[in-house]
Amino acid sequence: MESIITRTGDYYGDGTENHIWEIADTDGIAAELYVSVENHEIMNIEVREDRRGEGLARALYETATVTMDIHHAPVAHRSPEGNAFAEAVGGDTIECIHGCCEE
Repeated sequence: MESIITRTGDYYGDGTENHIWEIADTDGIAAELYVSVENHEIMNIEVREDRRGEGLARALYETATVTMDIHHAPVAHRSPEGNAFAEAVGGDTIECIHGCCEE
């Protein structure tokens, strides 16, 4: 597997800062994980279509959790793929801070 690099950067284009873990190959970014600097919530995890099923998302998640405690988004905020990922890797879920989720 290619090496995992880390950096910080903006995910939404709004100036927010995120921890970023990436795996790159000769075709560009193969997989990336964005985690909020503020509360360590997973903001996005993405694997390029041609690299899915290789365990890249899990590798990023496991590398990130060695560095810090990170949290999955509340269930109501997850995409179906994000929910499947959270269920597959386990780990903590952050509490909803928006007041939109049922207790």
